[in-house]
Amino acid sequence: MSRISRKGETLILEYDLFSLPTAQHKAGLAGLLLHLDSLRQRRISPIPQATVTGTGAEIEITRDSLQTVFDDLYDAEWSEVESKQKWKDKEPKQIVLREIEDQGKKKTEKRFIYDAVEPKGRFIKDLFGDDNDLWVQLWRNMLWNILRVKPLTRTVYEKRANNMPSPLGTEFWNLLYKANSLQKKGEILTDSISRAIFVGAEDKNPEKVSFQGPINENLLLHFWTLASLIFVPRANKLERTKEQGLKISRQEKGVVFAIPEPLNLKEFLQDFKDVARDLGSAADGFRPKAALVDLAEEGGLEYLYHFARRKIQGVDLSLAAVELYYLERVKNSSRQLAAERLLPRQDVLRNYETFRGRYANFLYKSLYLRNLLSGQPWYQGADAVFSLHPLPLFIYLRDHTPRDVRFFGLDVRNKLSAIADELTLKKEGGPMSDRDLDDQLALRVYRLIQTYVNLRTEEKSGKKFKDFKDDRDQANRIRYPDEYREARGKVCSNAFLALRSRRDQDFIDYFTGTICSVPQFLPEADFLMVSQALTADWPRVKTLAMLALSAHSYLMETSEEKEVAES
Repeated sequence: MSRISRKGETLILEYDLFSLPTAQHKAGLAGLLLHLDSLRQRRISPIPQATVTGTGAEIEITRDSLQTVFDDLYDAEWSEVESKQKWKDKEPKQIVLREIEDQGKKKTEKRFIYDAVEPKGRFIKDLFGDDNDLWVQLWRNMLWNILRVKPLTRTVYEKRANNMPSPLGTEFWNLLYKANSLQKKGEILTDSISRAIFVGAEDKNPEKVSFQGPINENLLLHFWTLASLIFVPRANKLERTKEQGLKISRQEKGVVFAIPEPLNLKEFLQDFKDVARDLGSAADGFRPKAALVDLAEEGGLEYLYHFARRKIQGVDLSLAAVELYYLERVKNSSRQLAAERLLPRQDVLRNYETFRGRYANFLYKSLYLRNLLSGQPWYQGADAVFSLHPLPLFIYLRDHTPRDVRFFGLDVRNKLSAIADELTLKKEGGPMSDRDLDDQLALRVYRLIQTYVNLRTEEKSGKKFKDFKDDRDQANRIRYPDEYREARGKVCSNAFLALRSRRDQDFIDYFTGTICSVPQFLPEADFLMVSQALTADWPRVKTLAMLALSAHSYLMETSEEKEVAES
């Protein structure tokens, strides 16, 4: 367990990694050690001396060295900021006029200039690299919008901005000194824990009982953000516009903390430094590209992925798990939206590595990753997604489907293509699992839908594919006639809507009487598998058929201005 001992005017803090109560405490120990390393690199002294092992650390502190740590951790400066609105109870130092462009029209707006405290976060630069200012800015935004939303919690930064020593140095030294004296009597000194340093903490619960912890463990909670990664989920907002029809815009929605639970402390410190440096400085707008995710769980998978990819297969990772906390700002407070714990399972990480970078549609990504984490088939729950969103998000309609994001059906097509390749290899290598048989069914339904869509499109358009398949552009893309494109959209739309509204025997009758009404060229064994599935599990066949319609609805565009997001 954690202990405090004294040697002259030096206090020795002993931490056993596996005795610390939460992942935030364990990440805090790692963060403190990373901070000490940053101070050492910058030749700042005096600093605490640390001895680190795989299972814990021994840290020697003096009053002055502890003050150095807190002065640097909470170091800040005053800087000018520009605001669209006046701040409550504060007069601006200056009001300026800015010319902006809004929907193609120029107009003038007022901007209010204030002096505001800005945390320096020099240790963040040491971790992510001197050219990674975006990571520092993300860390600052997180502090002011999530952990320290209330102005009173920023006082410690304001004192440093005014060149005053951090009051936490003296406060913790006195408390630790007292805790050491009480420890000799078998007593433990505790103090309250603020939500500014511990996600989920309340100063007092509804029963007026304060949230408290031992002093030496509370110290660690000031440092867990240094060993964690911050991700920014983007909510996708669907709008109808006169110019473009359906349009999808992305908006930031809170932050996700990926907080590690180190398993081997010494190895974790080196691994984290390598990971942080490798994340890079690539930007997407004003955020680091590596920090942007489409759902909270993706943040945890990204954290685990970056650790796992550095290891040779079979070598244990230096962390046992990652805890995720999804929070957003609500007025002058922060609200926790979700919390989850992810284990570094090899099967999940292998699948995520294959998935990562190949699939980009936000709806498909959410569907796939949640099924990956829960151990469900990749398509599970797609029927619920189809019922919640407009048809053009799933069936490609040239003048209606949004072109701001990659089309859903393209990701479905890529997945089924990957399944086909995997099954080909497995057929040559031996027996198949239940999951392989499930994938076989998905391919057979996909091919049934393909035949139906192709034949009905030719009938409806009066255009035969064989007559124009060799008419290609410079990129070797087929030039589909407009009549053929329009007919395909109608065929897929009608079938998709008909399937979506049917269930039980009504669905089975439609599938057999409509989809299977055209000549099909599947082997008898394939028909038998689909027939058995229709009887035993019609919802699965329905979901697979609707996914197949989405995939087959898209035809590659040849006009640059019509191109849908494909990469």
